[in-house]
Amino acid sequence: MSIKMFGKKSLSTILFYSTRLIMFGYGIFLLLIIISLVSNNFVITETNELQIHIPFTGSMIKGAFDPFTFIGVFCFLIFYASFFLVLSFIFKTFSAEKLFTQEAIKYLKWFTIINLIIPLAYVIIGFLINNTITLDDVTPALLHIGLGIFATFIATIFKQGFILQEENELTI
Repeated sequence: MSIKMFGKKSLSTILFYSTRLIMFGYGIFLLLIIISLVSNNFVITETNELQIHIPFTGSMIKGAFDPFTFIGVFCFLIFYASFFLVLSFIFKTFSAEKLFTQEAIKYLKWFTIINLIIPLAYVIIGFLINNTITLDDVTPALLHIGLGIFATFIATIFKQGFILQEENELTI
């Protein structure tokens, strides 16, 4: 039994729903933090640690209560919500009847931009704020940059496929 990769009822459809679900998870988590901060529904401990209780779980979010931590957490959540949103759009285009479309190329370009520019900006801004670069900061950035470079190749292949597909349709 072989797994169908593209089209309806395929792996790309499953991955579309999976990445969309992950994106909603990051979005809900971000929304929870914002609502807790706006509604003053958090605790600041004696050690200047912020604690936000997660409803219905008995768990809590803990972190340093300072502006740099807030900026880092918000940037992280926004980045990964955007990452999984664009990735879900890519998988959605893979579920369509035509594989090589302008829409697929557009989303692959967005995915490239997200993976090349934002991690690089994160490392540069982190260096400017902390005056140091750690391996923990560089490793994910390098992985995303590698993913962005790979996405550039895929976008170029899709652009060539789109051109060939259009030429083929014109000759028929």
